[in-house]
Amino acid sequence: MAYEFVYESESKRYRSDCSNVLKETCELLKEKGISAQFSLVGSGARNMITRNGDGPYDLDYNLLVMKADNEYRDPRLLKDTIRNALNKAVGGKFFSDAQDSTSCLTAILYFEKSPDIKFKFDVAITTKNKNGNYMRLIHNKNVYALGWDQYTWNEVPNSHQVKNKADKLKKKGVWQEVRGKYLEKKNMYLSWQDHNHPSFVVYVEAVNEIYNRYFDRRVVPCEIVFRF
Repeated sequence: MAYEFVYESESKRYRSDCSNVLKETCELLKEKGISAQFSLVGSGARNMITRNGDGPYDLDYNLLVMKADNEYRDPRLLKDTIRNALNKAVGGKFFSDAQDSTSCLTAILYFEKSPDIKFKFDVAITTKNKNGNYMRLIHNKNVYALGWDQYTWNEVPNSHQVKNKADKLKKKGVWQEVRGKYLEKKNMYLSWQDHNHPSFVVYVEAVNEIYNRYFDRRVVPCEIVFRF
């Protein structure tokens, strides 16, 4: 099996449903002392939604925590609070309760007449560090410290200017190269059975690689030889 792109028209309905759920989630979090905003990860926002063969496809969102009460310095409490808010928001909207995976929360949509999974959306909990890079909240379920699962904030390298870089590439007219690189990397990690590169990380890698090709070329000094 391999990843392929999904037509934008096919995903339009689900983008609307997810947006409504996440708007409600953010309102519920505000009542809990957490200021957050959601955004469709660059891969989906720029018509780069993928599906693995004939399987279900998903939309990837970042939930950016901008400000939170001091008690949420505990990342376990932060993720549990966000998961509970998301579960409340999806209630009665055909989605399952959010599953807590390593790097995101996943809600699955089941169709009434079929038990098969048709669609799911993943929500990565993020914040930004002092350098402006994104940090993803990771739940390491197989690492135990003092009897607890481990929660850590992992930096996404070179992610602080990814939107500006993407805009510049699109303006230059080379966005198809980004799409091609993104799909190539998704399938590369799939073939390696590498589950540590979610869509947002792959997207950042693809944008940076193509951006460096066009805008960040290093000037190599020429060697000048004088002949007498």
